[in-house]
Amino acid sequence: AEAVNDSSAAAVLDFNIASLYSEMGELDAAAEWIQGTIKRLNAKDRSLLLPQILIQLATLRARQDRMPEARQLFSEGIAAADRAGDPSLYANGWNRLGEEYLKRGELELAEAPLLEAYRIRKLNHLAMDVSYRSLGRLRLEQGDLTSAAALLDRAVELSAQAHGWIPTWDIYHYRGRVRMAQGRLPDAMEDLRIAVRLARDWRWNAPHDDTSRMGTEGWLELVHSALVETGNRLYLETRDPALIRETFEAVEENRAGSLRAVFSRGLWADPSGLPPAYWETLARLQRAEVQALRTRDARGQETVASVRAELVRMELALGPAVAPPPSSLLELSRQALDEGSALLSFQLGDRISWLWALDREGLALYALPARAEVESQAQAAATAIRQDAALGADGPARLWRTLFGQLAPRFQRKPRWLVALDRGSTLMDSQNRFTAGGIPFEAPLGALTDSSRQPPAYLVERHAIEIIPGAGYWVEARSRTHETPAPVFVGLGDPIYNTADPRLPPLPSGARPASKPALMLPRLVGSGAELDACARSWRGERVLLKGAYASRDGLAEQLRRNPAVVHLATHVLESSERPSYGLIALSLTPRRESELLPPYEIARWRTNAGLVVLSGCHSAAGAQLPGTGLLGLTRAWLMAGAHSVIGSNWATPDESGALFGALYRNLSGERPSSPAAALRAAQLEMIRSGGWRARPSYWGAYFVVGSQ
Repeated sequence: AEAVNDSSAAAVLDFNIASLYSEMGELDAAAEWIQGTIKRLNAKDRSLLLPQILIQLATLRARQDRMPEARQLFSEGIAAADRAGDPSLYANGWNRLGEEYLKRGELELAEAPLLEAYRIRKLNHLAMDVSYRSLGRLRLEQGDLTSAAALLDRAVELSAQAHGWIPTWDIYHYRGRVRMAQGRLPDAMEDLRIAVRLARDWRWNAPHDDTSRMGTEGWLELVHSALVETGNRLYLETRDPALIRETFEAVEENRAGSLRAVFSRGLWADPSGLPPAYWETLARLQRAEVQALRTRDARGQETVASVRAELVRMELALGPAVAPPPSSLLELSRQALDEGSALLSFQLGDRISWLWALDREGLALYALPARAEVESQAQAAATAIRQDAALGADGPARLWRTLFGQLAPRFQRKPRWLVALDRGSTLMDSQNRFTAGGIPFEAPLGALTDSSRQPPAYLVERHAIEIIPGAGYWVEARSRTHETPAPVFVGLGDPIYNTADPRLPPLPSGARPASKPALMLPRLVGSGAELDACARSWRGERVLLKGAYASRDGLAEQLRRNPAVVHLATHVLESSERPSYGLIALSLTPRRESELLPPYEIARWRTNAGLVVLSGCHSAAGAQLPGTGLLGLTRAWLMAGAHSVIGSNWATPDESGALFGALYRNLSGERPSSPAAALRAAQLEMIRSGGWRARPSYWGAYFVVGSQ
């Protein structure tokens, strides 16, 4: 259309792409495309397309949680559709408004718009499947199961006909939920199996940029969790083991699916194949992020969002689609476990939660309290641990009993636990913290009190605990052939953060400083001592990147060597975008620019590093980085190819690096341990050392995520 100067056709295509991005959850990219549509419109196009554009923009603003603006745009778009005599668009506007209220749980406000859409469609003999589906969902939420069943039965009947944007899986999903609420569990399972099958096809043919993949996990969590609850409840009635095998594979199929997709397609295996424009855009994004962090104003954040949207558009043009996970995931997982290991998979639900326990002998299922209760206990346990409550204190002991107290003795005896918590998508609780599978990472599992035997002990004293992104990711990561990492320790820390630092090299001859000032962060003097202590404990080659050498280029050069350890002791800043992500602050560039390393750049790198350690997650102001940032950095290093990542839930005041010294002695000894076993050994050494390092607020902050 652009090649033949057909601006009208290009505007329509811009709008269609904006709609696609909106459905994928790429809201910033959708806004950019809508702006492009508006710019292309001539007077004639404006009269034809403006009502639809207003309704689409209203939907976008609602999903960005800008509801007052969305209501005004819906009103203008619906009125414009009415003036244009377009009953289909008029009804669509009302239906979308009702759907947005429904998503927000505002059922009374949702009813009138949805009924108006139904009335107009009925009067004008328009397709009714959308209205049946929306009203059926509304009645389900209102508790009117009879009406909900009738409406969704009709929607299913119409689903065989040509219909609009609603995927068929969605209709079967909601009817399955109605049948589950009615106690018709076999009928509900029939619907939900269809929904999962159709959702699987939809998911693995969706555009493959990483953010979109994570977005689909959030949407499809609904249908997978419905099948899990129905199947598990039916298992408790029938004790048919096939049902819990099915629910285990369902929950693990969706868990960390976006992460395993990266490895399935090998998209970033050759970063040199990315076009120069990609890297230029990445550099612009970093400059925009620095400016946004400096000014903290809306304009700066909008610039970041705009450049991020441009980057997403480039990513979507790269690489093929990927295949779904193997159908025999349970058996593959069981075979991959050794005699001393158990895999514990959690899913928290609004009414009931579940724990699957798997070892070489087989699979067991346990029912747990609802999400709200588990989260409340997790918050209480985290608070007690950070306040150094005594061993056996109520909070950590109670959470242990809730999560692990029902486990059969054979699982309790396993010295190694692989714990699947992460649902793959970024979820926030009421206090703006990341929750992995509903259990806040801030409740460190190793510091819980295990009271299964006497005397009680910390959980880490009885088990090496490794968090895995999911069983599917773990199985596939284990099956990949890895070159053994080089026995090299790479430490990066104590960067140059301000122009007053005497270590700052002079400007190169003829060079001028950057036009915009750097962020000017306080120096992390202690991080240099921490690196020195860690390096002394490592039995092998050691490379320390300090001062001006703590740079992107210096780190990238060492990563190409596939080191056994990369230890990062830097400031980690909170991004300007929401939800926030972590930015690793490196040294000032020769032109005095701040150099930030974001997770989406790390994820594009390729390395075979054995372990990446994020030491303390220091932030410039001393405030804690939100858990989304921690998750983003951990996930990014796994995407880059690191075998394991160690992070901390909070900063710890130890510049001597005592825990890390013990960690690296165990990793590089004559009989080197896995990262999880080495971390456990280091934590046990701290517990037995006495003094303040024996307190759980110190050693309990650290956890390992990986696939070892």
